[in-house]
Amino acid sequence: MQLNRAAREYYRLHVTTDPAVTAPWEASFDGGQTWYAGTDPGDDTGDVMWLVAGPDADQGTAVAVLTGTVRPMLRNLDNPEVVIVDRNVPWITVC
Repeated sequence: MQLNRAAREYYRLHVTTDPAVTAPWEASFDGGQTWYAGTDPGDDTGDVMWLVAGPDADQGTAVAVLTGTVRPMLRNLDNPEVVIVDRNVPWITVC
């Protein structure tokens, strides 16, 4: 995902696990120091999303303000031992 320095965008994922589990999902955009709850987009896709912002966006308007390149970490609150099958979690690059 390319994120403009002044933009806010939804980082949206479809998470595949074994065994299959659903929300609640959390993501960390700072190497596991801070975790943010995902939001269900409400379209029955099983996706989860987080509103992220570049460093020049209005502060306080997103769950995480990003700089540089970030590979988010994911975890499931109810089943922390669940293995995420699709390890291709997309990187976010602020440009």
